Amino acid sequence: MNGELFPVATRQRLARRPRRVMMHVTDAGLREDGADIACFRCGKCGHEVDWIEYRNVSEAKRGVPCPKCNGEESLYLRQDMVA
Repeated sequence: MNGELFPVATRQRLARRPRRVMMHVTDAGLREDGADIACFRCGKCGHEVDWIEYRNVSEAKRGVPCPKCNGEESLYLRQDMVA
């Protein structure tokens, strides 16, 4: 068994998904009912959104996808989630 496990001739480059541009927190606080809310801004295009409810601090720090840069409607920017 001197052969290579994955010969170079059979290797194929897998197509990767393009990186998502994320918006990050610019301001955060609590709503009257105690829910965590934050404002987000994209560092690339400058797009800003008003107060959005988030589940935990880690989710807010991770950021949310920018709908303008990514060309998609973000799940986080639905009207029923905007405070």
